[in-house]
Amino acid sequence: MTTTAQAARPVALPPRNRAEHLLLPATFITSLGNGVQLVAAAVLVFTTGQSALAVGWLYILVSIPPALLSLWFGSIADRFDRRTLCLIADLASAVAAAFLPVWILAGGDPGPVAYGTAFALSLLSAMFTPAGGALIKERVHPARTALFSAHYEIAMQLGLLLSAALGGILIHYVGTTPLFMFNGVTFLASAVALWAMRKAPARTGAAAHAAADGGVPGAPLVRLGLLYACGQMLIMVSNTTLIVLVYVAFDRGAGVYGVVDALAGLGFCVAAALFPRVAARFGEFRAAVVGGVGCALMSFVLPLHLVMLLLAVPPAAFMVGTSRVGLRSILLRSVPERRAGRLFGAVNAAGLGLSAAMTVLVAAVADATHIRYGFYLLGAVCALAMAATAFSLRGKVSGSSGAVSCEG
Repeated sequence: MTTTAQAARPVALPPRNRAEHLLLPATFITSLGNGVQLVAAAVLVFTTGQSALAVGWLYILVSIPPALLSLWFGSIADRFDRRTLCLIADLASAVAAAFLPVWILAGGDPGPVAYGTAFALSLLSAMFTPAGGALIKERVHPARTALFSAHYEIAMQLGLLLSAALGGILIHYVGTTPLFMFNGVTFLASAVALWAMRKAPARTGAAAHAAADGGVPGAPLVRLGLLYACGQMLIMVSNTTLIVLVYVAFDRGAGVYGVVDALAGLGFCVAAALFPRVAARFGEFRAAVVGGVGCALMSFVLPLHLVMLLLAVPPAAFMVGTSRVGLRSILLRSVPERRAGRLFGAVNAAGLGLSAAMTVLVAAVADATHIRYGFYLLGAVCALAMAATAFSLRGKVSGSSGAVSCEG
């Protein structure tokens, strides 16, 4: 039997609802605050500990809760009200973020508290991420998932892009302490947007049953989730290895790395903006797979020369951005609402776990040889994994323009 979940078409789309209007600014605000927090925390622990290892431990610490607890929090998101869980996470995050600057102003040692605050925020993020993904599934009309996914990616990337520039400028002029308070304010702003979203209209009878058991029957969610997790691994490990490539292999500094980061953000934003047209021309699934594999293969080009890096980063980011938007849209339409939290929790945990393992492997190869071989290993593994997974979905997922078909 073959069932079809209709993708977004350029005509006859339902209008944006209240939730969609509020979810996008909340995403931008949260992304901006999280980015500023991480930049400020990294600077703080480095200046107090005078060690690059101190910064490394910070990044390791913030990756532990999402990797270990995302699946469990996803199960909770499927049992309780998603909007309420997101509100709790935002309000608790605001308190946690505000504690650090208050502690510093009171004359306390900022080092240990900075680690504790980062861990607490990461723990709350592990709850927010699957609940937020399930909330999108619950509130956004299925016909608008592709367009919403594109706008969601733009909001998130613009927040991260602005946070890097804003964080650096503000640290230079006012120091790190006001930035931590600013992050607390962004969590409160996100909570206000979630509160304004209001509760979902009550469903009764057949409508409630259809919502709970919606999605695409027989959809290969595990393999679709694996594709998305592989893209997440490619992005996260690339971010780490790019630092080594710019600073060590090319002997450049923060200015060049900032340009590379900005070019990558630009590529992501362009991919999200053009995704509806790309999907209409080539199909969501096909565009997502080609984009993911293409970005992985770009890993063989990036370490060749600084000029090549600067030229290749925007198209590489464009391809992986296309992959992220397409796969997120397919997952949102395919998963039943009652399982959405577990799915997004599992995907987040898988992406972080794969990223941690691949980072260790790439680092070992780079330390034993050269950073370029770390890029080659990353590109080969991601390209093969995504291509093999996509091949196994032949006949089960069709990426034709305007529709995704799942055969069970």
